[in-house]
Amino acid sequence: MHASQTLSISIGIMAVIMFAGTFPATKLALDLYPPILATCLRASSASIFALIFIITTFFFNEQKRKILMESEEPEINHSPIIITNIPSIAQMRDLLFVGMMLVFGFPGAVAFALANVSSSYSAVVLAMLPLFLSAAGVLIAKERPPILFWACSIVAAFLVTSFMLKSHFSQTYSLTNTSQNIMLGNFWLFIACFCAAVGYTKSAALNKHMSGFTVISWGLCLTAPVSILFTFFLWPSNLAISDAIQHGRSFWGVIYLGLFSMFIGNCLWSIALSRGGIATIGQLQFLQPFITLFISFWLLNELITFEMVIFAASVTMAVVVGQRERFKAHLT
Repeated sequence: MHASQTLSISIGIMAVIMFAGTFPATKLALDLYPPILATCLRASSASIFALIFIITTFFFNEQKRKILMESEEPEINHSPIIITNIPSIAQMRDLLFVGMMLVFGFPGAVAFALANVSSSYSAVVLAMLPLFLSAAGVLIAKERPPILFWACSIVAAFLVTSFMLKSHFSQTYSLTNTSQNIMLGNFWLFIACFCAAVGYTKSAALNKHMSGFTVISWGLCLTAPVSILFTFFLWPSNLAISDAIQHGRSFWGVIYLGLFSMFIGNCLWSIALSRGGIATIGQLQFLQPFITLFISFWLLNELITFEMVIFAASVTMAVVVGQRERFKAHLT
């Protein structure tokens, strides 16, 4: 394995670990904040980091242009993270759509889901997310995966459905008053999958013309007025900012979501995909459900059953086989 490929895989693993902490961190944030406010706080904090990045790279670009104009060298290699131009109006519209899906849609649905179910349960259900991404690729990007991919998708969907139904009926027989929460959690998890699939598919199309850093940074900045405005109006009148900071677990949960899950994680993932290739680096995301299970057990003391591990492993295996067939079809 080449050194560059090893570096790409290492960067991809770091991104996956950051993504895996999203559910437990959201759980921590929900200890103090309602789902909508937690989503807006996450987006607002991430927008601050994105704005700092855009301003920094803008001044860096200006300096680089001056050096280029004064230099006799015909060309200077550009770093992949540099934002070279302000997006066009059409690109702004697409970036705003991506922002609505990935800044509000996916995180908001996850927050509402985690208000009803555990992060470990959510990790098993969202192991099917790559299949939603592939389905979005078929509908939006007009991809044509092979039949074996669809067979694996059906198997994965059957496994996830079985897991959800078993969890629902188990709670119905043991704790009747909470059985409805499982169904409500499932609803929001499917909304989260839909938003992520549509958002990432549209983001991938934008990545053909601009870097992943550009997409996530502008997406956050364009939606910042909405997230900051909603944060201001939804902030509880009886909760002082100093009290919120003193509630350490929820405060750091929000910071983690904004800085690592939404900004740095997405940026690292974009770098890893561009350097190592989608077919290779994309496989690393199949580790995410198991890392989430471990973090949920370690940080939240959630009960991780053998059944959860088996279902997560089975769904992941079906998705892995399907994804391999999908990418194999691209190469032939």
